[in-house]
Amino acid sequence: MIGFKIDNGSPVPVYQQLKQSIVLDIMAGKLQHGDTLPSIRTLAKILKLNPNTVAKVYYNLEEEGFVEGKRGSGYRVKEQKGKLDKLKISIIEEELKSVVSRAFSLGFSRNEMQELFSRVVNNER
Repeated sequence: MIGFKIDNGSPVPVYQQLKQSIVLDIMAGKLQHGDTLPSIRTLAKILKLNPNTVAKVYYNLEEEGFVEGKRGSGYRVKEQKGKLDKLKISIIEEELKSVVSRAFSLGFSRNEMQELFSRVVNNER
């Protein structure tokens, strides 16, 4: 079973948490083309959510092209080809922009940031 996680204490709405969890599992390869998602009722019961919330997530994922639904067969992960690579780059790029902005505000120079990035990438101390 897929390990979708919901944090009821999080300020992020449950709907967004579930959607992000599914998308992250697709991007990480835990869910691959053709894999079947749990039924709406099953997932709602497991996560103790309203079935309408799960249905909304599935419908939204279908609109965005991550899954496809077929009456009587449920929802399956759709092949993404280049879409996932672009999404992964976009996510990391946004996080890097935040880190770079924070580093500049702390007074780091470009050279210092490049050295630090190189150390982190190479797992050096």
